[in-house]
Amino acid sequence: MKKLSIFAVTILAAGLVFHQPVANAQSEDETTVEQTDTSNFMKSSGVIKDIEKKDGIVTLTVESEEKEPQTTIFKLNDDTLLFNSGTTKSVEKEALQKGQRIDAYYDKNKPMIMIYPAQISPELVIVHDEKKMGSVKVSKFDEEFLSLDNELKLNIGEETILVNEQGEELTQADLSGKELVVFYTASTRSIPAQTTPSKIITIGEPLTQDTSDYMKSSGKIKDVASKDGKVTLTVETEEKEPITTIFTIDNDTLAFNSGTTKTIQKESFQKGQRIDAYYDKNKPMILIYPARISPELVIVHDEEKMGSVKVSKFDDEFLSLDKELKLNIGEETILVNEKGEKIEQADLKGKELAVFYTITTMSIPAQTPPSKIVALSNLSPEMTEVQHIIEEDHFVQNGTKMIPLVKVAEQLDYQVLTYSKRFGTYLKRGNSSLIITVGDKTYSYNRSLRQFAENPVLKNNKTYVSEDILEVLLP
Repeated sequence: MKKLSIFAVTILAAGLVFHQPVANAQSEDETTVEQTDTSNFMKSSGVIKDIEKKDGIVTLTVESEEKEPQTTIFKLNDDTLLFNSGTTKSVEKEALQKGQRIDAYYDKNKPMIMIYPAQISPELVIVHDEKKMGSVKVSKFDEEFLSLDNELKLNIGEETILVNEQGEELTQADLSGKELVVFYTASTRSIPAQTTPSKIITIGEPLTQDTSDYMKSSGKIKDVASKDGKVTLTVETEEKEPITTIFTIDNDTLAFNSGTTKTIQKESFQKGQRIDAYYDKNKPMILIYPARISPELVIVHDEEKMGSVKVSKFDDEFLSLDKELKLNIGEETILVNEKGEKIEQADLKGKELAVFYTITTMSIPAQTPPSKIVALSNLSPEMTEVQHIIEEDHFVQNGTKMIPLVKVAEQLDYQVLTYSKRFGTYLKRGNSSLIITVGDKTYSYNRSLRQFAENPVLKNNKTYVSEDILEVLLP
């Protein structure tokens, strides 16, 4: 059956080369539905399969309860909130046991290294009580205490316990505008369901200020290989249990020496060098190990000449958005763009900056007269809008982010034509064409066959596909 399906897709792909499909630009199955940001958190559930305790960190290996279970590594520290679903009481992280079912909630905007199994530091963990019944909902609520997904209406009574993360008592007015962790035991069968919660905890707003467009990965080069004009670096982190990452360096990769601040040619990388690799945190990547990443910027540590580098966004006063470093730009500070062309101080505004410096004050924030600043290009307006679309409209399926196919494709100037559910969606832009079928991991791209990380699904009358499609759609 699978071979027949692939053969059929291939025939269809070939046919589309000669015949322009006749269909409406958007069918009823692709009706646009306005999405509401109902929560700041993503939820991941499963059963604890292993527990490791080390240096105050409790690491849980958790498997989802599915036919093809997904594994996730959760690292719990002293800031992680833990509660029992039935008693609503706090749980010590050291008290967790194998076999317990948990729900882990983590900031959906938190950048994470794209490896499998995913490694996440959740803000909240709910431990299911197998003896005492209890349900928990984490959501934003409106002024009438109706959850923004319209699933649950709260009838807060005098016996409802209202507290913040620290356990301090609150009034009902203090709940306004907060994300709520709602504990309850019974609800009506109405739509929306209604409940009198036993306890409500306000959970602090996640970090919303985007201090950088980049993720940083550091380590030592263990191997260097060259092929087809690209250099591949095998890099290991400097830990007791090192993590390996494969970095692909091409002509578009910026590389600098931390001490001299000079540009480094990709052919100059050597085994044993310590590097910091920076890559766009919004870049789609397949969850494999070792991770394979094409960084935008690489800093090679100079073992002889002291030098530090900070990559960050800065405000109008040149204070980094993480409040750690203040720049005192002087006449001797070299200001350039990615191409090495000289620019003015005014040209730094609104850019991500790679700042080279040698000394700082002991103040908070530290201050420095940088020796060199490289202004990095921000995401294109097109890609910025794509990321906004994804932030507003996505969900996670088996650990994979699923994104709205039509919205994203149209933003990237693809012509979108839909067939019956049997055939799916046809995308075309220039010489590029794709055929995507709901429920089928295999899709056609320029008359070749590829596979998604997850099966495309139809939800809210829209087709959602795994985020790895961006690797194909992006110009």
